[in-house]
Amino acid sequence: MPAHIVSQPWPWPHTANHLAMFALAVRRRDRREAIGQVVRTIVAAPGSALGRYPEGNTGRARVRLTQPMPEPADLAALLHTA
Repeated sequence: MPAHIVSQPWPWPHTANHLAMFALAVRRRDRREAIGQVVRTIVAAPGSALGRYPEGNTGRARVRLTQPMPEPADLAALLHTA
């Protein structure tokens, strides 16, 4: 989820991404993902504001909440040149 990775440093865009992922999970009737997104929506803004977010994490419920992940190469190139 490139939008999630890019939004992590900013509280409100980060939270908005989790709300969008929650809405998608509800539309897909994916209970596990929806519950995971509720938790992530609650901690997204404080985590971003405090600089405590796992860089590169896709934001999906199937990935641990605090697990850093490598950024996709194409996205990393864009982020580091900007």
